[in-house]
Amino acid sequence: MAMSQRNLMLAGGGALAALVVGWAVLGQVADGKAEAAIVQALDEHGMRDQVHWKSVSASPFGGSVRLDEVNITGVLGNADMRIARVDIDDFIDEPRRKRAEVQMHGVSTSDGFSPLGEVEFVQASGRSQLPPAKLTMAWHMDLDDDTMTLAVALEQPDVMTARLDLALERVGALARLSEGGAAPSAFALPDRPRGRRGGPPPGMMGMGMAFQWLETMGEVRLKHLEAGLRDDGYVKRSIALHKRYAIPVSPADGKAAAQRDTRFKADIEKAQRDCERDLPVTDVGARRKACTTLTEFISGETASIRLTLSPQRPVSVSEIVEQAMQAPARLAPLLRPEIGS
Repeated sequence: MAMSQRNLMLAGGGALAALVVGWAVLGQVADGKAEAAIVQALDEHGMRDQVHWKSVSASPFGGSVRLDEVNITGVLGNADMRIARVDIDDFIDEPRRKRAEVQMHGVSTSDGFSPLGEVEFVQASGRSQLPPAKLTMAWHMDLDDDTMTLAVALEQPDVMTARLDLALERVGALARLSEGGAAPSAFALPDRPRGRRGGPPPGMMGMGMAFQWLETMGEVRLKHLEAGLRDDGYVKRSIALHKRYAIPVSPADGKAAAQRDTRFKADIEKAQRDCERDLPVTDVGARRKACTTLTEFISGETASIRLTLSPQRPVSVSEIVEQAMQAPARLAPLLRPEIGS
């Protein structure tokens, strides 16, 4: 398995481990059974020997818990993951309503660098040893309304900040998954080994959870999506590398920097034309505006970009995948995307 895939899965497994610990503490702190609850929850998820922490503190009244110096070992192969601090706040775990905000500060591998530094896309900007990352997740599930909102933000210093906000409905299957069972869906996969509660076997936590979520997401419907990126050095470094190594210069044509700037400007103008030709947006004005926003971002003129999906009706994930595979041209009218800065 490629190192980039390995570290991404490690990060996913580490995040799950931290959530399991925090959830157990919040659920049991009022009657003094937090430590036993942690051990039991980790054992049920096949992680009892993999997760260690320096200290745990919780408030049963404020619905909050803090874990310091969390270490997750052997999540995938021999790789380790460290989280300097995990904060879980605004915790509600009722039968019909679930809510929480989780912040993971200082996410790194055992060498002290962010696991994202091993991702090929990130390395393309010339950096692999990156400061630890921060991951924030917040969700609110209301099963009476059969709706859920989810917000995820990833802050990687010296690269980018990424965020994703989702509004979903038909989320009952997700609730069943969180309780250890998943209903069949349009994405059902062949039988595979499972842990004690139907989850992945030990050592396959990240991949197993991904499979379970994929199976369950088919019936979930998308109401709204907004995703955004803010550059923190990635784009500027990438442009500098592109000019230096991808654009040839000639001593007979003057200063090298001026030649590179001229060629880069021409490349961006061509990217604009190609985008206006190929972007699957019917309205010409909207297509030109979206392409301008894209080229301004990749050229470094603006530091942020945003994608919004606002379908006229909630669309199931299985329908989105089906259209993407069989009739991609139908996706834009279905999802009504907008690109802005």
